[in-house]
Amino acid sequence: MVLKRVRANFKRFIKSNAKGQTTTEYILILFVVVMVALKFRGLMKEKITSQMDTLGTKIEQITNDSE
Repeated sequence: MVLKRVRANFKRFIKSNAKGQTTTEYILILFVVVMVALKFRGLMKEKITSQMDTLGTKIEQITNDSE
């Protein structure tokens, strides 16, 4: 019962307030971006770690070749 009233008030607020609608859209977009980032967090960490390791190896090779 309370939840229905909250939903009704929220819908009425969104419909009557264009700024509120824009804010809601931004919040939803932000939510989706955060969820995608969290979903691929492990994959991104592996890729970044791999690239950093490769870069470190190349830097070591260059510094050892110049000595």
